[in-house]
Amino acid sequence: MPKKQSTAAREGEKYTAALRREAENPAAPTTYSYVPVDDAGDDHVWARIVEDCPRCPCHAARVCADGLWHQASRPTHAGGTPYSGLCPCEEAAKVPEPRRLTIAFKGVIRTLEAEYHRHGVMRGRLRVLGHPFRGEPDDGSAPNRCGMVLTRSKVMRTARDDRGDTWLVRTRASVGGRPAAITGWWSDEAPED
Repeated sequence: MPKKQSTAAREGEKYTAALRREAENPAAPTTYSYVPVDDAGDDHVWARIVEDCPRCPCHAARVCADGLWHQASRPTHAGGTPYSGLCPCEEAAKVPEPRRLTIAFKGVIRTLEAEYHRHGVMRGRLRVLGHPFRGEPDDGSAPNRCGMVLTRSKVMRTARDDRGDTWLVRTRASVGGRPAAITGWWSDEAPED
């Protein structure tokens, strides 16, 4: 049997078992989450049973934990009426979480203020506040202050926040909307030639 068919068969067995559990205990707080899978074809989706979110009445726990509100269908109450309120988990995630970041860059270690984003375009990234770095634009214009956006890393340990998460330092930034390279820490003193 080809790999895709055997995987689909296993997922089908899981779905059937989930339906059986629901029939045995209809009061169990569960919802179905339909997840499209790339290698399963355009029309095929696999179903997984997941727990309801304990912090909101409108989404599955996986949706709120992974920040997948944009992929979830509009929630409904148990009676089938549409849920009209805002999701409290999603609204709380829109506010960036303040963190303190200890970063080693160009041989200098500093502790900086940062914001961790759990929602939107910056989801899962850490943004350094205050523009503490020197950025030199690719077009040769004057260097200026810039910030840095970091991504999670379990391999590179050049930056660590107060939660113990490790982050990957990125040397690319933007200065005045122009692509730039981060070359060091910003200093208000005149550069030495």
